[in-house]
Amino acid sequence: MYHIVQIKAGSNCYLVSENDSSILVDTGLKGNERKILNACKGKNITLIVLTHGHIDHIQNAAYLAKQLQVPVAMHEKDVELLQNNLCRVMKSNGFLGNIIRFFSVMSAKYAKIQTFKPDVMLKEGDQLLKYGIDGEIIELPGHTQGSIGIKLRDQSLLAGDALMNFFTPGISLLYEDYEQMKKSAERISNMGRLMIYFGHGNAVENRIWVK
Repeated sequence: MYHIVQIKAGSNCYLVSENDSSILVDTGLKGNERKILNACKGKNITLIVLTHGHIDHIQNAAYLAKQLQVPVAMHEKDVELLQNNLCRVMKSNGFLGNIIRFFSVMSAKYAKIQTFKPDVMLKEGDQLLKYGIDGEIIELPGHTQGSIGIKLRDQSLLAGDALMNFFTPGISLLYEDYEQMKKSAERISNMGRLMIYFGHGNAVENRIWVK
């Protein structure tokens, strides 16, 4: 049986535990390191998974990997974002999306990311059983090229920023490719009954995301 703990750290990080193993999904913004480490105390952390390469999900990755002595995993298409979050154009939808994009760009310009190289490159269909978690990697491009989710056996999906729940649940307000993002959202809808765990906002049940 899974246990999922949400850690609010500028974005949502998740501690996913099964039996005596746990993985940490995303690492939040600088300033939240101790909060995340405290949540990991007493857990057998086997892996850090980054759902995509944006600063609010990766800024503590190098520090936490060193403290926890575990590998970091992500999709290869987002590795270039680790060096420069502004290397690809981020677009936005609507007034709120424009505001979020403005602050995201400012953050990416001035915030520092401690250099690291991912140890594991994840792709569609990869299983996390070797790390003690019965989960599968789902590619969900659009928000970024290398956005991924983790589908757990108990009908939960950690969706990163493929979907968001800032004020109301829906597709992300920021994206690199809007059509790709819509296809990813439709794919999630077609997965049926799931609890969706967002990179921003609280979990809700799966629904039709694109109408």
